Amino acid sequence: MLNITTRTTLLLASAMCFAACGRDRSNDNQASAAGAVDTTTIDTAALTTLGATPATGPGIHVTRTDGKSVTRAMRYELTSDNFSHFLAAADSVVAVASRDSAARAALQSNLTDAGSTDNDAGRKWLEANAPVNTAINQAGISVKDYFVAGIAIAAAERFMADPKAAPPTPSLAKNAEFLRSHASDLQQLHAQETFHPIVISKP
Repeated sequence: MLNITTRTTLLLASAMCFAACGRDRSNDNQASAAGAVDTTTIDTAALTTLGATPATGPGIHVTRTDGKSVTRAMRYELTSDNFSHFLAAADSVVAVASRDSAARAALQSNLTDAGSTDNDAGRKWLEANAPVNTAINQAGISVKDYFVAGIAIAAAERFMADPKAAPPTPSLAKNAEFLRSHASDLQQLHAQETFHPIVISKP
């Protein structure tokens, strides 16, 4: 059995692997949840995206201070239940953006090259968006889990073709195997990240 130090080293090494090798969507996924943010609590000008840490799903941006969420993502196991709630939450986030111009403008904000010293800045900013926060919770998933699941999904996507090639984290290979049967859902999630109308081609 691996000791705590060894397990921690493996987790950190895996996170570095995701950062170095993951698909950087910092340009095409500029959506970042804010909405009616209380700037006395969250300094939106101080947030930053860490482009090397990708996340899948609308409204999710990982900042340099979201290390706890990245670590949780290494252990987060996708299941039919939590993935269905994640998909429902993504639909709800897009729905909020379509009917709320303020939320839409915030979700399309570009946070690149800002800076933050607040712990969990990206997650807290998403939570601070009242309509988006409510929509995610009503879909049966917490904002915390929605945020972490988005990171876990992006990490696992890289290994869908060969789950056995995934770094030895507690759940990454399992998640990659799980996603192999959800390619169409992933395609829709990536389309939703742009907040543009989704056109699904018929066979």
